Amino acid sequence: MYICNLGIICWARKCILLILLGLIGIALSGCKERELGVYSLCMYEDFWKHSVCVGPSYDPYEEFWSIMTSGSGAPYADADESRRYRNEEVNILTVLPIPGDDLKGWDEFDLVFFYGHNNMIVPPHPHQSFGYYTYDGTTWTYHSGYLDEIGWGHTTPYCYYTFPLCVTTGNTHPGSVIYLYYKYTSCLLGGLYHYGQGTGHHWRLHWDDPVEYTIYQQLGTKDLEWLILHGCQAVITANEDGTTYNPMGLQCFHWTQGKWHIVLGHYRSFSTLSLKSLAGFALDLLNGVPVQEAYFDVDPDFNSSAIAAEANPFPGWANSTMANDKWADPLPDHKDASIFTQRWITRMGTEGSHWD
Repeated sequence: MYICNLGIICWARKCILLILLGLIGIALSGCKERELGVYSLCMYEDFWKHSVCVGPSYDPYEEFWSIMTSGSGAPYADADESRRYRNEEVNILTVLPIPGDDLKGWDEFDLVFFYGHNNMIVPPHPHQSFGYYTYDGTTWTYHSGYLDEIGWGHTTPYCYYTFPLCVTTGNTHPGSVIYLYYKYTSCLLGGLYHYGQGTGHHWRLHWDDPVEYTIYQQLGTKDLEWLILHGCQAVITANEDGTTYNPMGLQCFHWTQGKWHIVLGHYRSFSTLSLKSLAGFALDLLNGVPVQEAYFDVDPDFNSSAIAAEANPFPGWANSTMANDKWADPLPDHKDASIFTQRWITRMGTEGSHWD
């Protein structure tokens, strides 16, 4: 996954010694630079989703990116191989690994930090007014209702996915909704959807473009180890007040797991006024704080959540990926994992946990 070039000149008897010294040098120097992908989506085409623009300290495109790429060599992100995308650049071409587009998709970074509107189908909470569009084949129509009552993706079709255009299987195949810049488009993660089951999927850049088809694998099949969905309830691990475990996030994300380590986000909605500066998160990552702990330290509203792929048999919490995986020192991959741990923060500020 990471490559360090080392020039070695071997002289007869000294060859093996020089190789060993070189390998030790690699280990001590920590020259494995990580690749960072930042996606900041605060304004949407024709305002089809309301704007969520924030100051530089809260936008991963700004201060977080600057800190993570401020040095050369480990533990900093490789500035040449890392990428950051903003607004109209955040579209299906920069999310999916589409051959021939010369753009990196999510699976070609070690850590992806997405900021923008998120959701899940079928969301069990919260009980709040919610606006959405449906499509009848010719016209998009705006509606409103309560998010926990409309059965979005089930009794009420979810119409921002490519094919079929309106999804009605969300009750049996939950999906994590990542709204994209162009009107009525999204990346939908989970079984039968994008990155699900390691099969090919349909896509289009604009909702009225011809449908295209691409074969690609799951998240982590290439590089991805950590996916952060920094927005409302795209990683549901608990009920709305955090007192009871909810398996919806796991039911969605286990389908996408090629070799990813941890998916992080939130299990209920929140206001941008609650966001905390991301500088501390970046500094924690660079200083060796485990990824999940560092992310929970910038929890906006007692609603952060995480799902981690674990070794089988499960080694226990003290030795888990959840508790120990670090940006500069990641644990081994667990391909197509069968055991997952989950953590979330409750309204009381305590931490809930569950493992399957």
